[in-house]
Amino acid sequence: MTLTETGRPQAPAADMTRASTRFGIAFTVCQLLVMVAMTVFVLPHAGSPTDPALERGQNVFDAAQLYRIGNFAFMAAGTLLLGFLGAVHVRLRRADGSGALATVAVAAGALLALIWPLGGMLHDVALETASAGADLRILAGWDSVAPFGLAFSVFARVFFVGPSRSRCGPGAGTRGWSARASSSSCSASPAARPWCQVRCSRCSR
Repeated sequence: MTLTETGRPQAPAADMTRASTRFGIAFTVCQLLVMVAMTVFVLPHAGSPTDPALERGQNVFDAAQLYRIGNFAFMAAGTLLLGFLGAVHVRLRRADGSGALATVAVAAGALLALIWPLGGMLHDVALETASAGADLRILAGWDSVAPFGLAFSVFARVFFVGPSRSRCGPGAGTRGWSARASSSSCSASPAARPWCQVRCSRCSR
């Protein structure tokens, strides 16, 4: 713990990064728990996808309170990803001195953190529309917001996961990071040293 010029305590950067990493763990656990809870307690109320649209809409409307609770849980769990982006930025900034990988990953992560909460919010709007007297068949159609949101998130996920899997790229920082990772593997597994030495030499060029 160090002190700033104003005399206030300043938390070490490592502690802040560690706290940000815990947000990633919390995001993963909460997302899984919410998905399981929605699958078990909420979604069965809508009935089968082959049921008539009016019947499905009525079923969703009857369980509107459960859907609102589930949507809120999805929104709360999804925003936890924002806290994890700090650790993502720090780690990728170390791997790539240009900051390109960190910028792309953080932007993609912010988009991912928006997609699922946005889907829950839009479904709440549909519930309010039905409560105001609209045709209940609209709720049957709005059930598609989850699969469409999941499909849309694939594009952002590619740019979020891709930078963390980069290896011997054109950036000098990325080459150094990959070389250090490969060197660790060489010292950990003597049997793999011939292959590791070739890989390390490629990364350090």
